Order: sequence, then C-alpha cells, then structure tokens
Amino acid sequence: MKIVFRFLSLCLLLIISESVAYAQYFNTGQDPASISWQQINTKDFQIVFPAAYEQKARYMAAVFQDLLAKGGKDLQHQPKKFSVILHTYNATTNGMVAWAPKRMEVFTTSPQDNDAQLWIDHVATHEYRHVIQLDKIEQGFTKALNFIFGQQVTVVVVGMYLPPWFLEGDAVCTETALSESGRGRFPAFEQELRAQLLEKGMYSYDKAVNGSYADFITDRYKLGYYLVGKARTNYGDQLWRNTLNRVARRPFGFTSFASGIKKGMQANRDAVFQRLQAQQKKLVAQGVNVEEIDWKAVQEKNKHADGKLLLYADVMKELEWEWKAQDAKTIKSQFVPLSNREQIYTNKRYPHVKENGAIIVYKSGLADEGYFESLNKAGVATKLFTPGFIYYPGFDYQQGKLLWTEQKDNIRWEKSDKSILVTYNTQTHKRRTYKIANSCFAPVYSPDGNQILTVEVDKSGNNTLVVLNEQSGQIVKQYPAKGEEYFITPKWMPDGKSVVMILLNKQGKQLVAIDLATGKRKTLFEAGKHDIAQVAIGGDNIFFTAAFSGIDNIYAYQLSNGKVWQVTSSRFGATDACWYNHQLYYSDYTSDGYIPVRIDLQKTDWQEWKQHFEPFPLAEALSNQLGEKMEADTTNLERFQVKNYSKTTHLFNIHSWAPVFIDGLDSQADVGVSLASQNKLSTLMTTIGYKKEQGFDHGQFYANLSYRGWFPIIDSKLTVGDRNNNYLALANRISPPQVDTVLVNTAWRQWEWENSIRLPLTLSRGQFTSQVIPKITYNYVKFADTFTQPLAIHTNSNLALGQYNITDRDQTQEIMEYQLFAYNIAKSSPRDVQYRWAQILELNYRHTPFGDASLGETWSAESHLYFPGFQRHHGIKLYGGYQYRSSHNSRYGNMIKSPRGTQDLFGENIYMLGIDYAMPLFYPDWNLGALAYFKRINFDAFFDYGYEQSKIPNGDDQLFNSVFDSFSFGGEFNTDMHVLRFPAPVNFGLRLGYESQSNGIFASFLLTFALNSF
Repeated sequence: MKIVFRFLSLCLLLIISESVAYAQYFNTGQDPASISWQQINTKDFQIVFPAAYEQKARYMAAVFQDLLAKGGKDLQHQPKKFSVILHTYNATTNGMVAWAPKRMEVFTTSPQDNDAQLWIDHVATHEYRHVIQLDKIEQGFTKALNFIFGQQVTVVVVGMYLPPWFLEGDAVCTETALSESGRGRFPAFEQELRAQLLEKGMYSYDKAVNGSYADFITDRYKLGYYLVGKARTNYGDQLWRNTLNRVARRPFGFTSFASGIKKGMQANRDAVFQRLQAQQKKLVAQGVNVEEIDWKAVQEKNKHADGKLLLYADVMKELEWEWKAQDAKTIKSQFVPLSNREQIYTNKRYPHVKENGAIIVYKSGLADEGYFESLNKAGVATKLFTPGFIYYPGFDYQQGKLLWTEQKDNIRWEKSDKSILVTYNTQTHKRRTYKIANSCFAPVYSPDGNQILTVEVDKSGNNTLVVLNEQSGQIVKQYPAKGEEYFITPKWMPDGKSVVMILLNKQGKQLVAIDLATGKRKTLFEAGKHDIAQVAIGGDNIFFTAAFSGIDNIYAYQLSNGKVWQVTSSRFGATDACWYNHQLYYSDYTSDGYIPVRIDLQKTDWQEWKQHFEPFPLAEALSNQLGEKMEADTTNLERFQVKNYSKTTHLFNIHSWAPVFIDGLDSQADVGVSLASQNKLSTLMTTIGYKKEQGFDHGQFYANLSYRGWFPIIDSKLTVGDRNNNYLALANRISPPQVDTVLVNTAWRQWEWENSIRLPLTLSRGQFTSQVIPKITYNYVKFADTFTQPLAIHTNSNLALGQYNITDRDQTQEIMEYQLFAYNIAKSSPRDVQYRWAQILELNYRHTPFGDASLGETWSAESHLYFPGFQRHHGIKLYGGYQYRSSHNSRYGNMIKSPRGTQDLFGENIYMLGIDYAMPLFYPDWNLGALAYFKRINFDAFFDYGYEQSKIPNGDDQLFNSVFDSFSFGGEFNTDMHVLRFPAPVNFGLRLGYESQSNGIFASFLLTFALNSF
C-alpha cells in the first residue's frame, strides 16, 4: 500500500509540476544547419562533433577515457554510457549536463580567463562530474521510477532535493582535485566570500543560497566549493556518497538531503572542532595575531536541525577564522584610491588613463547595467557609453578611442554567436565594428594607435595572433598557435616591434615574447600550473596578475635582469594592471566591489619573488584525499574511431514517458499517458500520447512536434477525439409535417491539425537584444462522422417524439493566422524592477479563407513601451492595443488585453490603453524559517482604459451602433521570494483596484515563477 501511495503521489506531482514540462525539453538552441557531424562511439561514451573538430574530439575522448575510473572514485560510481555534444561555432565558453534527454553539451572555445590547464581538460572534468551526480541518483526507488517515467523523474528528484550549490561545488572540487590547477586554486574564486566574511560577516543560509538585491552574494560555484570541499575533508568521502544514496533511495523523504548531511557529520564533528582548537593554539604560539575562539562553544551554539544549515554555519565560521589568520599575516600595500567605495556593490574595473589625467573604468554591479565611466582627478564620474555584453579582459584605450570585444548573436542559430571587435570614439560618439570571419578576443591598440592586436579563434578552436589596420580593418599579419596552444591577453611592447602575452599549453602558463618581423618566440617566464593573467607593459617591466601569494597580486617581470618582483600586497585581490607615466593603476577588490587605485612605482617597495608558491589548503587536501590526477593517454588518438553522424537517422530519441500526460512543448499536463522525444542535437522535439481533455467523450489522441533544424522552425500538432453535445434545434417532423423544437444530441469525431512556420530573426546590436519573429499558422478542424438524434420534444404539443428529417454532414474549419512579434530590449541592472528601455510589438490577423465555415476575421496590434522611472530602478510601462473583430459570425477570442479587474471587452472595434509605474519598496532579505525567503517587495500602480464599438441588431434585424467604455486603477504589491528553499524564484503578489463596469472594488492574487532563471 505504501508503494502504491508513493506512486500515486508522484503521478500527482508530475501533473501539477511545471518543472517536469520544462525539464522534458531543456533546449539551449541549435547549431547551423550546414554543419556536417561526426561521432566517436565507444561502449562508455559517445562524442558528437562538427567534422572540422575531429582531432580535438579525439583528444577529448582520451580525457573521458581517463576520467571513467577517476571522476567518481570518491562516490564509488561509474556512470552508464553518456553522450557529449560539442558546439564549436560559439564564442561562448561553457558546459552543461541535462538529463531529459540525457546528454552533456560543451562549448569548446577556450576563454581568456582560463586557469592553468587546457579548457578541454577543465570542462570535461567538471561536466563529467555532473554526469556522475545524476547517474548516481538513478538507483533504489528512483531507479524503479525511471522504468515508469523515464529520464524526467531524475530531473525532478535532483531539482527538488539537490541544491545548485552542491551540484556545482562538488564539480569544482573534482576539477580541482584531479588537476594541478582548477578553480579551487584561483584566488579570485575565493575572494568574494573571503571579503564578505571578513568585512560584513556571515549571512543567513537562505540569503547565501538564494541571493539578495541588498548585498552582493557570491555564486553557487564558490559557495558550493567550500561547503562540499570542507565536508569532504572534515568528514570523509562517505558523507556525500551516503547522502546521495539516501536521496536516491528515498525520493519522497523531503529531508533526505539535509538529514543525510547531518547524519554524516555526527560521528566526526567533535574531532573537527578539536582540530580547529589545536590549530588555533599552534598559531597563537607562533605569535600570529589571530582571534581566539572557544570552538567548543561554537559547536554547541550551532544546533540547527537541518543538516544544510548545520554544515553552512560550521564551514562559514571555520573559513572566517582561517581567513582572519591569513589576513593577520598579510602586509597590505598602500595605494591612492581613485574612487570611493559605493554603498551598493559596484565594480569599477580595467582602469585606463586619459590624456588629461582622468581614468576610464568599466562600471557594473547590483545597481548598474555595465557601462564605461570616466572619473576626473576629483573623482567626479561621467557616463560615457553602454556597450553590449563584453568579454574578458575588459577594454583598451588609445587617443580618445575605446576598444573591446562583445557578443554578437547569429541572426538565426543560437549556437553560432561571435565575439566581435568594437570601438567607440569618445569625442565623436561613434561606434564601429570590424568584420572578421572568426571570433576575436583581448584586443589592444598599438603604441601609435594605428594597428590592433587581437586573438582570433576559428571554428576548430585554433588560435591565431592577428594584427589589423585600425582604419581599414584589413589583416596585416597573422601568427598561428602550434597544436594545443592558446594565446592569452597579448600586449604590444613600446617599440611596436614585438608583443608579449601569456601562452597556455599542456605544461601550464608561460610569459612569452614574439618578434613581429620574424615570428620568433622567446619564453620569458614559466609559471607552470600556477595562474598568471592580464599582461601590462611599463618601462623595463612586464606586469601581470598572479596567484603566487594565495591572493591575486600584481607582479613584474624585469626585462633587464629576468627577475620577478611582487609589486602589490592586496588584502583581497589586485588585478587589471595599467602602467602610465611611472605610475601603476589597477583594480583592488573589497566586499563592496572593485575600486580603481594608483601607486607610484618610484616610491613602492617591491619584494623580489623567491619562487615561493603559497599553497591552497583545501585544494591540496582534496587532491591528497582523492589520490588521483588526470593523465589522459594521448599517444595514440587514432584508436578512437570516427564515423559520420547522420542527422536523419537520429531524428528521434525517446527519453521519457509517463502514466500521465505531459507535454513540455506546450507546457500541458493532464490525466493520460505520454511519450517524449528530443534528439541529441535538439532539432526535433516530439510528444505523443493520450489525454483526458475536458469536453471529449473518451479523451484525445495527441501528437505534437517541433522541428528546429532548418532556418524556419516548423511546428505541427494533431489531436483526435470524439465529442457530443445536447442542444435545442428546430426539426422537420415527417408525420404530421410540422416544425418542432427538439432537444437533440450530435456526436462527431473532431480532428484538429495545427501547423505553423516561424522565423526567429535575431537582430541584437550592442546593449540591445532584438528579435523579429514572423509566424504563419494554418489550423484545420474537421467535424467527421457526424450523427444527430432527437432526444425529447420541447414544444407545447400533445404529440410524442416522432421521426424527423435531420441531415448530417461533415464540416471543416480552416483558420489562417499571421503574426509578427518583435522586441528590442536594453541591458538592465539586477535591481531594475522591469526593463529600463524596451519596445515590444505584436501584430495578429486571423481569417477563414478556406473550408465550409466562415468565422469572420480579426486583426489586432498591441505594444508595450518601457521607460526609466523618476528614481533609479523605477520603471514606467505604457500599453496600447487595438483589435478589429468582424460582426459577421466571428468566434475568435480577444487578442489584446482588457482593463484589469473587468470582464473582457467584446466588440467590433476595441481600444485599450494602460500605464504602470513600478518601483522597489525595500529589500528585506528576511526568511520565514524554511517556508519562504523574501528578497524584495515591489509596488506597481496602474491605470487601464478600455473602449469598444459594437453593432447590435434590433427587433427589425437592423444594426445600430453601441459604444461602451470602462476603466480601472489600483496597485499591485508583490514580492520576489523563494519557497521551501527551492532555487526557482517565485513572484507572489496581491492586486487591489477599482473598476467602473460595476463600480466595485476588486482583488486578486498574482503568482509567477521562472524555472529557467536558476
């Protein structure tokens, strides 16, 4: 009985859960249709890739072969066979694992801020760990549910019980433990949390995992690394192994994850605090000015029943103490701040000096959408220009011109974006882009400003150092990388004859100079697996950011003698070096964000670097505990056989099914059965099933598909079901001949086939995200096998029900709809309650040019216009809509809005106007236990006005005009919140207003949530 109850509970969960529909078709877009695909298919994994990427795909196969036994060693798990899709046409750098359908997707472009290992090694290790996590959940009772529901049930279990910080933190631990690099050895990776703990203290668990609009919160990767990593090293591998087993075997135990953590901590928690007490005693004996803590009292004070909160409080206190000890031993540099710390978290990065002594920075943060700003010597700020979404490492400046790279979307294919070169003239206020075949990164001006140096990355992932003519944009020189080499942040030497850059290869990172005339290289300095980044040139020195001290600092390689010097000693992190007139400008991190600072190099006491690399204790502990390092065998890559991958024969990939009806394409759920398919390239998505649709006798057969592998997207949906209806009708009695009013029943089989073609054209440029989507829909409805029979006579007649001459015939309705949807949306800051600037337009026209029935016609136009409000983060929204509906037999519903709180307007001509003023009220960051966490309270004042013109028949079958108008006004209070610590944000609100239709007050609750925003 318990098993039956659990089964029925899950069925109910699947019916009501939007998360299942969303998870069924997790789709990040499509690659260009012109790509020829190949595959490497082994018994353990399949790699699908564009033909031009063959050699690197073989290398990745060797990496996965090595990871099979090592990647899940601590969890004692090796996953079932998995598929990997490589996207090589992107400038985007990323990776992801989805489970409905089960696959890994890797975006292969090596980033400029990569750690000291190859990007393929990094992303393969991280994403493979996600495969292990999800595959391990498919055991016990969850495995039984997989037989009933397919892969989608794994997504539900993981989404409901495993917090994102665990999934990402665990993967970062693995990428760090299996390598000599990894983000666990990145000072910038820890600096956000370290600065918060030392300057602002520990936040509540809910605030730390769900975010805040009041304060900056580090992301799930960084928080998760320390929570997962400390749990591993303090309590052993068995803690997470047993916790995942517990979740998988008890998917209906809503506290399985939390209780698993708590149970895993119980046996060794006393020893952990005793070790901390001993470490503290040792440091005090060494004379370190560290806070002395009664660790026994800390342990006893933390009595959280929830294992997640217990672990969080313990780890944050341990980290705070460790970082305070590190802070006490750090001698901080003196510098001149060029901007005050702002009250709201703000980054001012990549300082460059103008000719008049002012500096230019890129400003972003909680309250800023990301733009270039000029700061004069008095610190007065002037906004210069808002670019698009810029790539690391920021921008360059020369002779009044800004230079950077930003994302440029492909007009159709989501997985074919580019990184383009952009300049902005601060004097003429003109923006210019350069047309280059491939993506470009890290551009810099030559010393005279006549040339541009950049790193070009082709669709095979190969790097080339390119020199362009600044005026014409023509390529002057090219220097290709060798094999698995990647060029990072190149800079011109002052003479313009050579360049210096960071070179990344299998050995790690090196500082390299290239003679532009001969192409000869010279290795200046080898950092190996220790991270270095962001080269800057000044005098006899090459400045760079390095992780040698355990904190990001700026170092200098001295050209005249080859020595390396530590130039800064920052509390939390120094980066973005810029040399100008014997002064060094850089960005210094604080808990309120980066601020630009300056030091006088002539007065700075540099410390010669003595080849000492400060260790990263947690990273080394994780490596030692795992006892494995990634060592892929790349000596014979030909052992991985490459074959063609046919898009045609792999159109279908059935991944989920259920004894309930779920359609992820249309976000529907009902009683019934369903089967879902999505191929590995995400070009065809299909749902087939049966659902108990209301109004149908025995439900509906249902088939829905969307093909997105061509330039236009083709959608087709077919439904079939039997219906019947009772109604009063006039019928001709055969004997005696007369007309009766009779209750009749008509039964028929209804076929509905809806087909549409749409063309999503992305026209984004700069800070504006723009798209135009024309769409044509043909909807064919057939009423077949019609049969009508009389049921009862409804007239004042003494005759009984007789025989009637009733003629049945099949009918069709053929509806054509034409739609144009377009939007243009500017970048917004996180605190903005709505779009800052946006225009959204929709045009619709419906009619029935074919078929047996004429349903009239309807056309409409509506627009949404967004403007900034009178205060920061406030917003004004204007709505306008017009609809024409023919008075002849029109059965179409409204396509535009009606005033809020009123009944829909219904007339031949409808006009609607609306205005909203939205504002944030406050940011409480308050949680009601585990029930809810409230991040922001908003208020929206609105006024709506509707007007309709109709033609109404009178008793003489004549039409006369009727005019009606109505309005409503009021306010909406809503809150951005998280419920039951579920990561998907929820917006819940209350609308109160007055409407003129009935001269009454109305109220309604508002609820929205976004599963794609966590």
